Amino acid sequence: MEQIIYCLQEGQLIHHIYCPTAEETIAVCEAELAMLQGDKKIYVEVPFEQFERIFLYFDELDSIKQGAFTYRQAWHIAKSGNIRHLMINEYDRVFFEKEAIGMSTALAFAQSKWNGASREEALENAVMTGLAVIGEAFIAELITAFELCANENRKLQAEDGAADARRNRIKTIVNRVAEKAAKKVMYSSFIEKKTTAILHADIVTGALITGGMSGADITRIIKGQMSPAELFKSVPKSAASIVGSIIGLLIGGGIGLQIPDVSTAVISLIGGITGLILGSMLAAKIVKRAVNFLMKDDTAKMLEVFNEQLAVAAEDFLLNEQELRQALSIFKERYDMLKELRAMHAAKDRKAYANSLIGDELIRIVRSRLYLQMPTNGELYQAIERLQ
Repeated sequence: MEQIIYCLQEGQLIHHIYCPTAEETIAVCEAELAMLQGDKKIYVEVPFEQFERIFLYFDELDSIKQGAFTYRQAWHIAKSGNIRHLMINEYDRVFFEKEAIGMSTALAFAQSKWNGASREEALENAVMTGLAVIGEAFIAELITAFELCANENRKLQAEDGAADARRNRIKTIVNRVAEKAAKKVMYSSFIEKKTTAILHADIVTGALITGGMSGADITRIIKGQMSPAELFKSVPKSAASIVGSIIGLLIGGGIGLQIPDVSTAVISLIGGITGLILGSMLAAKIVKRAVNFLMKDDTAKMLEVFNEQLAVAAEDFLLNEQELRQALSIFKERYDMLKELRAMHAAKDRKAYANSLIGDELIRIVRSRLYLQMPTNGELYQAIERLQ
């Protein structure tokens, strides 16, 4: 089947506007809506966290749609440079240099691929996400764009009866795709509803993405790997012998000096041997007490802050479990985390210190992701055919 890039340019159905703040997004929305001519229906996709503010500002305009991703998630993906034509302009607006299929649809496809899905499965996830974000018009536009670009059914478009039949066909397709999405995604009591009304973008996309993690998953993994107990295991084992030597010197020396009529050298020898024995017995207890003390001080509090910031960053960077565990291994194996946490405690802005440390490593990790080009119109059309 001929592969045609999905690019409607001026006549595109979906405009995605991802700006740093809701106020900036509103300003761009107003400017773009003011330039529209004719009665063609368009839909504006905005960042997930900005939707309510923007929706209310436009007096609940039904063409404003909530994206499945936040601005920070889109920004980090664009910054990593793993998707062709996904850019950040001088005003920090995230956009496609060549218009694609909608930000959420594109990122759902990309995240699925990065998390191990086949291209076919990633395409189906993208289609379902597009349906969840935009609704029936998304499927209709994909079908229309492909068939017109492929020079098919041009005569049919001019015939009223055929146009009605085509609209009915599209509704049937939409219902079938929605039903498959519901079966794949919904695990609670409302699975029986099976209508596009339940296909909320955040629910659908989060459930579809292969290897995706919830906030609870992220927190559980981080706490398991970066708990105070785990962190202080990194204290070298030699520390016990060093403490033992010190204890031995103090205790052993005292015992040796209590023995009468023995030379200084012998006293030293006896003291050293006795000290080593007693030191090895007491060292483990001393180290354990020291660690318990450290765990209660500001270092442990800094670890909590670090973990909180890492959890936020993991969601912003859309890390999968393998990537998160890779990051945790880097922090545990390549960094002196006790030293870093002490430096973090002394920093003027502790969260900023943690974010700088975390950001540097996560950027390296996400830049190693597979470089992707967005799906062609033909591929998406085929995905819709498979989902029927």
